[in-house]
Amino acid sequence: MSSSASELHGVAPGLALRLALPAGARDAPPEALPAIDVSAIAGAKVTLRRGVEADDVSLRAVCATAPSRRWVTGLEELVLDRASGLVRGALGVAIERWEAGPIRGIEQRYEQPFEAAGTAGERAVAIRGRHVLGFAGREHDAALCSVVCLEPAQGAGARCEALLGATEIEGAFVAPPAPGLLVRAIFLAAEEPLAAAAGLGVLAAAGVAVVLARRPRPRP
Repeated sequence: MSSSASELHGVAPGLALRLALPAGARDAPPEALPAIDVSAIAGAKVTLRRGVEADDVSLRAVCATAPSRRWVTGLEELVLDRASGLVRGALGVAIERWEAGPIRGIEQRYEQPFEAAGTAGERAVAIRGRHVLGFAGREHDAALCSVVCLEPAQGAGARCEALLGATEIEGAFVAPPAPGLLVRAIFLAAEEPLAAAAGLGVLAAAGVAVVLARRPRPRP
């Protein structure tokens, strides 16, 4: 199966996600996509919530933005680690293997691929995905997008790999905001390492893994 079309979705000021679609893609029903609540984060919003199905492939994408006043260098590791951990719990799959790739800094954004294997009921599935984290707009808001693709384990690899490879963030990210002295002090405090991560960490927890993917439905 190869990608035959794409959709362009605005996800943050100056940024859009070009989502590659498999041939024969059909919309996942709205009820198949869990609700997302980011009301606990002032100024946070979900900017994309998308799901498609085609044959045995399930593709999910979600993007969210939030003010980034609490950002400090190094926080990307915590945010993406949390996002990956939450993905594992949200897939509806019994994970047998999980491999998160290295975090790469690319033109003012961070990217991290991951792949996994597990079982959904009696069906073996393969999972591939990617997180993209950066900053956008005049206010340097944090923007986080994740895409996950699931397919049967037998013969897996080519379809999801092609879709993820053709899915890209278009536009220009901006530099991260400069952290205040208080934020740096909180982040470095051993007693409260999560306090400085609250804004962006909660974004990952509330907005990303909840809707990333559901397990693919076995074909009759």
